[in-house]
Amino acid sequence: MKIIITTSDKYHHLLPVFFYLYNKYCGLPFDLVGHAKPECELPTNCTWVSLGPQGSKQEWSNQIRPYFEQQPKYFIWMMEDTFFKAQMKHALRLPFTKVGRIDLTGDVQKREHFIDDNAIVHANAESRYRLSTQPSIWDKEFLLKYLTPNLSPWDFETQDPKSDGWSVLGFKDYPINHNEGVRRFDLYKLNLDGMCQKDINHINSIAIWQTK
Repeated sequence: MKIIITTSDKYHHLLPVFFYLYNKYCGLPFDLVGHAKPECELPTNCTWVSLGPQGSKQEWSNQIRPYFEQQPKYFIWMMEDTFFKAQMKHALRLPFTKVGRIDLTGDVQKREHFIDDNAIVHANAESRYRLSTQPSIWDKEFLLKYLTPNLSPWDFETQDPKSDGWSVLGFKDYPINHNEGVRRFDLYKLNLDGMCQKDINHINSIAIWQTK
């Protein structure tokens, strides 16, 4: 399944850390989708896709929608601040119809949900943040239904598509164990909580922007 990583120009300093952790714990080919081409070296399993000069926050959905319109029916989407902490587990194909998003993290379990006998997590049809941008498998039709004009990422996530006929699912034993790499109010303070010391040591050696 195609893997898509989106990045914002102001987060480019995180990319060397992301590449290291992603390739250690996943390593599959991916599209890196952004605006200005990153100055750091891109790994060989990365295909760079530019959306042109980056606009305002409210132009986020306008700029990224044409790219998603060209993608296959199903794809994995995550952002560059996804810091893997363990090997990515295989995500099984789920025997359900009209599934809009399959959460690959523990995100769905943070809100109203139930877990069936097969350890599949079902988001309540009335729960919030069913559109979370946490790492997920998306159905293109579902994503485009809500990726409407003039939305920031926050506007997109805080829509409430309640009881829309689509399911949002996850796994009790979720495939991706990760940190959100930085805090919203400090883009230069890495969140390395729970990582092994070897990874922390390596990250501290490559995150050279910390010393600037």
